[in-house]
Amino acid sequence: MRRKVIAGLLSAAMIMTALSGCQGAGGNDTSTSVGSSAEGTESVLKDGKDNVITIVFPGNSSTPGSIEEVEAALTELARETVDCTIDLNILEWGVYAEQTNLMLSSGEDVDIVFNMGTVQSAANSGQILDITEMVDTYAPGIMEEMSDYIDACYVGDALYGLPSYREFATCAGLVCRTDILEELNVDPNSITTWKDVDELLIKVQQAHPELDVLVPANVGGGMLEMAFNGVFDVLQTEMVGVYADGSHGLTAYNLYDTDEFMEIAQMAYDWNQKGYFIADSTTITDTRQTFLQAGSCFGYIGLIHPGTRTQESINAGCDVTTIQITDRTRGTTNVSFSQYTIPLGSDAPEKAMAVLNMIYTNPDAQNLFHYGIEGKDYEVIRDGVAGYPEGVDGTNAGWTNEVWLTGNAPAGLSWETDPDDIWEQYADFNDNATVSPAYGFTFDSSNVRTEITAVQNVLDKYTAMIYSGLADPEEAVAQFNDELNAAGMEKIVDEAQIQLDAWSAQQ
Repeated sequence: MRRKVIAGLLSAAMIMTALSGCQGAGGNDTSTSVGSSAEGTESVLKDGKDNVITIVFPGNSSTPGSIEEVEAALTELARETVDCTIDLNILEWGVYAEQTNLMLSSGEDVDIVFNMGTVQSAANSGQILDITEMVDTYAPGIMEEMSDYIDACYVGDALYGLPSYREFATCAGLVCRTDILEELNVDPNSITTWKDVDELLIKVQQAHPELDVLVPANVGGGMLEMAFNGVFDVLQTEMVGVYADGSHGLTAYNLYDTDEFMEIAQMAYDWNQKGYFIADSTTITDTRQTFLQAGSCFGYIGLIHPGTRTQESINAGCDVTTIQITDRTRGTTNVSFSQYTIPLGSDAPEKAMAVLNMIYTNPDAQNLFHYGIEGKDYEVIRDGVAGYPEGVDGTNAGWTNEVWLTGNAPAGLSWETDPDDIWEQYADFNDNATVSPAYGFTFDSSNVRTEITAVQNVLDKYTAMIYSGLADPEEAVAQFNDELNAAGMEKIVDEAQIQLDAWSAQQ
């Protein structure tokens, strides 16, 4: 993959100071307006037209109590440099993938869409804009702050999205209620393997038969789908990858025809037989946070990163403990999975780009987008740190948003339950993970689109069922792979291998 060289960044950043919203994390505004040296840019952004910039992203509620106030406050900030009104369109997790796919495929007039794992297919289908040239002019602040990670987001020589800062490495483990761990006198540091987790779940089940021991990490995804994270650097979403630890070099594999997948499938079947999983796990529409908030479960198997505890504690309204089990690895898709994109249907893409730049770089905008309204949904409790006002918690706050959805959370306040060095922890987490031998490689799926569609239909039929232990893996996994191969999985693997070999030869 061509490595993007950001030429002229410093001069562009000087010209577009206003779009960077430079100020301290405590919220003291020192931003400036667009100067005469950026007259061309200003004529596009300050054109007297009040374009509605619609931002689409997922959340637990489509109508949080403070949404209109957050929209108004973001609009006020944006209007310093952009003539626009900001509209926040929050789609609930259970319908997000389907609804955003419909938006993009129909060319609906939306301006910014949070994309999870489908940037390349959307780009190949002409559903999102190539922002390669536009981003230098209208989002220099993002280019400066996220430059090390933007390199992982290119599709060939073109850039279609901007990464949202989060854990760019991946590992999996147990996220569970702290109060029950303490009640059972369990030291989380003593739990280091899936066998240890199994033994803990038995204790929880015996002590609290009224609880669902585990619920899904994601609606419709299957109970143990996250337990597979960290093993592979996934080249084609949910289909093909290389071993992230480098143990098998640059060899592409069908993810489901591996010993590691069989082990997860067997563990899921065993745990389901033992009654650890919530009933109807593949069809329920409530989120993990809903169950934790209601106090009706112990936890879930999910991704672990430095911000997991705060993220879940805020959204679920209870203290959680995170227990890492799998090794920490980093691949290209760990970075490129979550990106903000500009759809083809946007009628003001330059303004959309400038609004994104504001959200990523202006601390006031970042705090609004992350925490809501100061004094109502959060308050500054000490320098650089936010917390709930008196009488407010995760169950009644008018706004909550997850760190990985806000673009560049380190630009704003940290949360009171985080350690003071939380962002340094994120940097360490990202930078010191085992790096995949294929890091920087991006798979071009254009030659196997038909096969990908057919394989996806097979995945939709089997994966949630197997990850939830609803079928005996000794029979189901073999049948699963037979249908994958009939749908064209081998052709996808072969195409990935050809591209990997060509990419490797150029390194």
